Amino acid sequence: MPTNGIRILEIIPDSPADRAGLMAGDRILTLNGHEIPDELSLRFHFAEGAEDDVVLSVQSVGGKIRKARVDAEDVSESGIVVEEFPTQRCNNACVFCFVDQLPAGVRPGLKVKDDDYRLSFLYGNYVTLTNVTEKELDRIIDERLSPLYVSVHATDPELRTRILGRKRPDNLEKKLKKLVRGGIRIHAQIVLMPGINDGGQLEKTVFDLYALRPELSSVAIVPVGLSDFAPKDKGLCPVTPEFSRELLCRVKQWQKRFKKEFGENFVFPADEFYLLAGKDVPASDFYEDFAQIEDGVGMVRRFIDDFADGLSRRRKHFPNLRGTLVTGKLFFPILRRCVRQLNSLSGATLTVRAAENHFLGEKITVAGLLAGKDILDALSGRDFGDFAVIPGEALSGDGLFVDDMTLRDLSKELGKPVYSGGRTVRDFFKMLARFY
Repeated sequence: MPTNGIRILEIIPDSPADRAGLMAGDRILTLNGHEIPDELSLRFHFAEGAEDDVVLSVQSVGGKIRKARVDAEDVSESGIVVEEFPTQRCNNACVFCFVDQLPAGVRPGLKVKDDDYRLSFLYGNYVTLTNVTEKELDRIIDERLSPLYVSVHATDPELRTRILGRKRPDNLEKKLKKLVRGGIRIHAQIVLMPGINDGGQLEKTVFDLYALRPELSSVAIVPVGLSDFAPKDKGLCPVTPEFSRELLCRVKQWQKRFKKEFGENFVFPADEFYLLAGKDVPASDFYEDFAQIEDGVGMVRRFIDDFADGLSRRRKHFPNLRGTLVTGKLFFPILRRCVRQLNSLSGATLTVRAAENHFLGEKITVAGLLAGKDILDALSGRDFGDFAVIPGEALSGDGLFVDDMTLRDLSKELGKPVYSGGRTVRDFFKMLARFY
């Protein structure tokens, strides 16, 4: 019995789907002749065909295939609840893969290696496109799954093959050209590894991608992350302050050319390079539409600007507010400067403390990868005031640190309340406002 299509989990009573005779357990095979492999495709073709009749080809539990006409504008109105699509897993063995650098005891979700173009479209996840078929490329174009975020690392086929740990090249150039010709906007990522894909290879990669402008809209260069559990035989070296300064100087020259030719910077170094180099992050207009902010490009600038805006809007005095904000070593100087401004304007007594990352290793200095135990070590035995605030990005959606500790566990160990600073500066100020 065929098992293609997607399974209906539930039909809402007295809905258009119910009146059409659809039932839980049925499988939707096609919609107006289009194959329906998952919910994303169902939503697209449902909306596309809503002006006319929506005709579904449906397979019952017993195997019988029938037609059903559903009178609804979209899936949410139709009364159809379908199964979630299984995530496509990564089939690469990247030399720098951070998942492979995680120790025992990490929260289970971090061990999942996804490489799914649908998640790239929906959530901005980066994908390599190595497991994408011609049929799926056609689907991306047909359903206008744009933008996509693509991990490139190198455009030289041999080098990219080696970086991704594959046996043969994956024809990335052909795939990218097909997508951009089909009108798909792409944001590319290069994880930069000193001695591997830097120097002339980096320049080749950047300019090869530049040739695909304007649909290939931006390139983010991010430093390789190396935990204490990184492989020792792959030639991986940490990014140093000197390396960062040289990179920023080189990228600046490319940006001058791109700005002159296209009016845009096109290539953007991650914030980490500026912080490592001891340089101020650029002003907001440098980042244009902040398209790669989730990759750490412009995140610091957005924080600084939002914090300043928050201070200008909130003139409340917090004279009895005593607490400690914990962050990673890299972001510590930025946060300390902002909090000093807050203290000066509000009368609060807030301090900032940098936590060493013992769980993953001292080379990991970003706040989002701090373990609960790292924060516990940073605060235990010290007067940190009446409460502590931890970076919201250090918690998963389920409220777990990277080492599977919860916020409640941390509060219990410290004997004082610990709060998440949230995902945005606005969340942080809302959290402070709860004290008054």
